[in-house]
Amino acid sequence: MPEPELRLRAFESRDGEVAHPRRRAVVIGVSAGVAVLGLGISLYLGTLGYDVRRQRMHEARLKGILVQTPTVYQVTEGLKEKAPLVLVVETERQRKDAISRWGDDKAEEIQEKAARWPQLRVYKAGDMTYFIYFDGGDIMRDYVYVSR
Repeated sequence: MPEPELRLRAFESRDGEVAHPRRRAVVIGVSAGVAVLGLGISLYLGTLGYDVRRQRMHEARLKGILVQTPTVYQVTEGLKEKAPLVLVVETERQRKDAISRWGDDKAEEIQEKAARWPQLRVYKAGDMTYFIYFDGGDIMRDYVYVSR
């Protein structure tokens, strides 16, 4: 005596009726849509988490440097591996060019702090730009970082 088949074939009901082709297409379409939506949400959350982590890392790095009140030389030497110096701002024109080139949405804050402190140096850490301000005695006093 042959054994009864216990598996259901795809889109077949228990009584052996095959589902309508349109229903199959709807089920497949909805399944694919849910999968794509889930993938999109996962990628978005991953990117968001990475950006938050990256922002915090750069903020912690610069705050850690600032509390030590280092000199221009110490900052430049300390950052040369991760964020080398790209510009020593010496003129008003250089400052405007640097702000327009790398300032993005923080241009106003960079300009405001530049008016307060006599020296500005620009460092590049990958896609992050550090604007670091020094007083007349070459001591670090403030910073702004901008992400591309």
